[in-house]
Amino acid sequence: MNIESQAPTGVDQAKKSASTSAPPTAGNISSAATIVNQPPPSSTAANLPRSMTEGSPLLLRHEGGLQAWLVVLGSFLIHSFVFAPTEYVFGIFEHHYLTIFPESSPSSIAFVGSVGSAVTYLAGFLAGIVADRFGFRLTAMTGSVVMTVALVLASFSTQVWHLYLTQGVLFGIGASLAYYPAIAAPSHYFSRKRGLATGIAVSGVGAGGLILAPLTNSLIGHFDIYWTLRILAFICFFICGGASLLISESKEHYATKESIEDDVDEKPEGSIGEDKSFFEALKVFKDPQFLSLSVAELAASIGFLIPLYYMQTYAVFIGLSTEKGALILGLTSGASLTGRILLGLISDYVPNSYALLFCSWATALAIVVLWTIARSFGMLLLSGLIFGFFGGGYLSLVPVAVADSFGTMQMASTIGLMYAAGGLGMLAGAPLAGFLLDITKPDISYLPVTLTAGGTLVLGAVGVTSWFLYNRRARKARKAAAALRADSS
Repeated sequence: MNIESQAPTGVDQAKKSASTSAPPTAGNISSAATIVNQPPPSSTAANLPRSMTEGSPLLLRHEGGLQAWLVVLGSFLIHSFVFAPTEYVFGIFEHHYLTIFPESSPSSIAFVGSVGSAVTYLAGFLAGIVADRFGFRLTAMTGSVVMTVALVLASFSTQVWHLYLTQGVLFGIGASLAYYPAIAAPSHYFSRKRGLATGIAVSGVGAGGLILAPLTNSLIGHFDIYWTLRILAFICFFICGGASLLISESKEHYATKESIEDDVDEKPEGSIGEDKSFFEALKVFKDPQFLSLSVAELAASIGFLIPLYYMQTYAVFIGLSTEKGALILGLTSGASLTGRILLGLISDYVPNSYALLFCSWATALAIVVLWTIARSFGMLLLSGLIFGFFGGGYLSLVPVAVADSFGTMQMASTIGLMYAAGGLGMLAGAPLAGFLLDITKPDISYLPVTLTAGGTLVLGAVGVTSWFLYNRRARKARKAAAALRADSS
């Protein structure tokens, strides 16, 4: 049931008042402001999540619907592929690339995937702005074409540096153009169910890994790695290109930092269709909430991939079999998939800020404490499950936090700028862990690795805590401003 079917929202009442009265005067605007900031009727408020009634004006007049869920489906499908060739399927490619290029070291081959992942995030500062300026659908379709071309070109590589340019840089650029519209679009259509919608969308990463990893391995076994890349290029164009047609902006959403006067205008400043320059988009760096989340992304991204890369080798180091190590990694991925959806749903019924804060600290403590002391299968599995579940929740809740803090009108630009900082961390995290492990030889110790991963995740949690405090202060300021306008009327 949507909000409009229960009772008209404050924005509806304000617009109706503005359209049926005399031309707007200072008194009329003040009256409209009072109406906009009045709480919904009790019957509506009772069915709204607390996160939407604690000072946040992000209430859509129409919630969900067929088009909205088709956008979620499109986002899910794009998420299922954009990280495959550079992250959760790249390990399969790496094994075969070492055979094709025997003169290359494992680290030089691994750098292909690292470059692709880093470029996906680093290019976000431009991809998000392009998406907000030219539209989500066109940007995502362009990214799908670029990814397809990159994989086809990679299939003709005869040198490792060819892979750096194709499967690394070019694919990363295409993935960035497709990813940022996909991560931003669901928030345009949902307010009460924003956490659930975003959680379902980002869970495509886990679902894609479960399908594409065995498929890629099977294709290489039946054909070869070159034809596998070409087949994956076709799959990319079919899945991501088709999903791009489902991605679009919603013309009905309200940014949290819009003034009341803009709320009652027909076309508020910054609405869809209005061009935003690159330098105007950079103004978000003045916001302490944005800076706090960006620092959190930079710090946490350094440590986030380290457990995924090294937890399995650590299992063998403490005397477990490779099969048990693989089982722990697989169950960690399964917990991540579950956490993305379940914690996204929970965030719709508790304040998202509290859910994100809890997830950030739970993720950090799972590594800095549990992984550090893990000496058995049970303890290491517990560390992996907690890390995967709350880490997956963290990934699904950050876009919701961006929408709550900055609104949805320039959401792709804001997320792109923020995640660009995370790209730097991802580029450094795994190589740093490898370096720390090497310097402990011949008496190998994983303690520097676990403490580095856990320490950077703790720094990320501190950044989220800073955002939480700034966000709470902003909510109180909005409430105080609304009360002041109500009193002055």
